[in-house]
Amino acid sequence: MQVDENDSAIAAEVMIIARLVGHAIARTMAPLSDVSVFIINSQDATKRRIENTATGYRLLSWTGYCDVVRVAPNTLAFVTPQSYRDIYGHATQGRKRFLKNEWYEQDEPRITRVRDPVSHAEQRKALSHAFSARALRDQEIVIDQYVDLLIEQLGKLGSNGEKAVDATAAWNWLTFDIIGDLAFGESFGCLADGTSHWVDLVFDYLKYSMGRRSARVFGPLGNLYLRWFFPRKVVERHNEHIQKQKVMAQGRLARGTMDRIDFFDHLIKKDSLTEDVLIGNANVFLLAGSETTATALSGLTWYLLKNPACLAKLTEEVRSAFTSLDQITGDSTANLQYMHGCIEEGLRLFPPVSIGLPRDCPGAVIDGHYVPEGVVVWTDSYTMALDPRNWVDPLSFRPERWLGDGLEGDDRRASQPFSVGPRACLGTNLAWMEMRVALAKVIWAYDLESATDIEDWNRACEVYLLWNKPALQVKFHPRVTV
Repeated sequence: MQVDENDSAIAAEVMIIARLVGHAIARTMAPLSDVSVFIINSQDATKRRIENTATGYRLLSWTGYCDVVRVAPNTLAFVTPQSYRDIYGHATQGRKRFLKNEWYEQDEPRITRVRDPVSHAEQRKALSHAFSARALRDQEIVIDQYVDLLIEQLGKLGSNGEKAVDATAAWNWLTFDIIGDLAFGESFGCLADGTSHWVDLVFDYLKYSMGRRSARVFGPLGNLYLRWFFPRKVVERHNEHIQKQKVMAQGRLARGTMDRIDFFDHLIKKDSLTEDVLIGNANVFLLAGSETTATALSGLTWYLLKNPACLAKLTEEVRSAFTSLDQITGDSTANLQYMHGCIEEGLRLFPPVSIGLPRDCPGAVIDGHYVPEGVVVWTDSYTMALDPRNWVDPLSFRPERWLGDGLEGDDRRASQPFSVGPRACLGTNLAWMEMRVALAKVIWAYDLESATDIEDWNRACEVYLLWNKPALQVKFHPRVTV
């Protein structure tokens, strides 16, 4: 029998509705969302897009109305700063841990997927040496090398401002090259070549990874869903990404310790993790160390171009502080307060990881609501960061929120781009240094002009755990010195 696309979608939604009506928490405090947490947007099926309706603007309808929404049969999504601390923070004063949900696949023993807190702590302790203050000083040399190459390439590719350059791609080239060198001891050659096949693979990997997780919502229809909405090419590219990073990691391990220290050098010397764990975490280095930072820089570039007064103020701060590119370092940029505000505001409006991260509730009070054991919970960080109850003028780019006491009515706890607690991002300091140095050098060297024909670039992005971003055309005019 031929299965019609609409038939399969309707059958899946009927199954979800049946589960919603019959489940025990249907009678709890949480109102039912108007749509399930993962639902196929049939009109966009040709784009193979999955809409996670707990992210983006779709669920902003709940803000100002309630603190928690039931988005699946056994799942509650919160939207408050206190819920974020309760779910993701450290277990203190007798509170039980909220363990990662089975949504996190267990096919590789990497730090972002391991659910056992003891195993996670062991991995985190070993990996932390690669992100220490001493390691950060060594890493800055690598960052400077590639940022300087970016400055050079922006001039060449853009014919010194005559042609537009895709800033989305350029930021990806930069961060991919940096993480290749920091993690594996070799560049991917993205900036030198002006392209990268591997960067393109990343989102097919993410699409199918998210698809496999979403398929669980549909129960026995999950396999049908995967076959229907994911072409063979996407699956093949997903597998190609996995194979490439494994080969890269195995090659780096085979070389042992090196004269110049990279992430693996720290791990090899400690000799506390198995080869499987090291190879599994290579994918974490690759994605968390490149795509997230590139997303932050792309989003910030868009918001600065949309807010020329902010761009002018940032440009003045950077050019007043430095007389040459060589003066721009991780330490010297740490004192640029307006730049700090711009980056924080960019992370609030366009957080690299915008979905709720599911946890299994142990039976606990979350922001005043008792939630039974076994219920899946998360705080939707993107909605929280745009909730008008947490922010004055929440959709506007206002870096002054992060200066001094900020704006009256803002709750800065409602922006958590690096998470909190035992699962907080290990690479926070590295990411901040990379963003400060890259942004400052580009702003110092070039006057930026928008050349995009996309009116709402941020709304044209798609979510597959991370953001799949369209081109952002920018003209980089060499600054005129006097």
